Amino acid sequence: MAVTDANGGLSIRLLCAADADVYQAIRVAAATHDPASIHADAAEVAALDRDAIQRQIAPGDAQRVVGAFIAGELVGVAALRRNVLARTRHRAAVQGVFTRSECRGRGVARSLMQAVLDEAAKLPGLASLELAVHAENAPAKALYQAFGFRRVGLIPGAVMVDGRSLDEVLMQRPLNFSSSAAAPAFIPDGDDYALIEAAPDVDTYRRLRAESGLSPKTEEAARRGLAGTLFAVQLRHGGETIGMGRVIGDGGGFYQVVDIAVLPAHQGRGLGKRIMAAIRGYIDRELPVSAYVSLIADGDARHLYAQFGFEPTAPRSEGMALFKR
Repeated sequence: MAVTDANGGLSIRLLCAADADVYQAIRVAAATHDPASIHADAAEVAALDRDAIQRQIAPGDAQRVVGAFIAGELVGVAALRRNVLARTRHRAAVQGVFTRSECRGRGVARSLMQAVLDEAAKLPGLASLELAVHAENAPAKALYQAFGFRRVGLIPGAVMVDGRSLDEVLMQRPLNFSSSAAAPAFIPDGDDYALIEAAPDVDTYRRLRAESGLSPKTEEAARRGLAGTLFAVQLRHGGETIGMGRVIGDGGGFYQVVDIAVLPAHQGRGLGKRIMAAIRGYIDRELPVSAYVSLIADGDARHLYAQFGFEPTAPRSEGMALFKR
């Protein structure tokens, strides 16, 4: 496998035994400059002999390691490591995704992730990909979410770095999605929108509702409401939150999708669909069978919600509401 981007000078290919020295060097750099992204410390990586490094990157049925090169220099890596036991061979872990700091913002990590998915598709019987990411690494989580990974758990205190206990988020994605609603939204080249699984703060929430045309909420109402969020996503662009969506409910039988909002300047780009895809993924992943999920569709928004399985309740029932003034 080899992919070259003529415009950016970026090339992606499988690593092999001959790349052992440069692979070890970039792993040392990761452990030194981004310690939360790698469980081994720099000294442990540097102490490995050449044979051990070669075994780590040798392509085979159980592993593939891809590298990103710019002007012949290895600037990013990502590994796919498959479980070898018979009952878990359908699962593989994505590990060690790292880009040198001076090359970030050039699409290296995105190209590496696409290459990993391409390699995974070549392995017969592989059905599920998993990864762990530092809980506070919002850009990395957004990248993985964009490729269809969804949070499935949390390991508190998974890594100790300089005496600090760091949590890791566990994420998973199927290789083939059972429905288009669960699949990741299409991300065109150069897309710089990041989807984050987190509720906005009170001020951001109130601003988004007001500027996107939703009814305004008082500061107290926003504060109370956000505290009861079961699941939320934000879309960020240029450091600003420009879209959001939430799920609220009793945690068992009844839920409601609320606050689907995208600022007018960013509408018409499929961003509402991306928000709803994340919400539908949460519904499919977390909600129990028999759960009732409702929403209020304004105007043409009903066409968006219909794409994710929502149906009108009329004539068997009619939505009613009370707005306290």
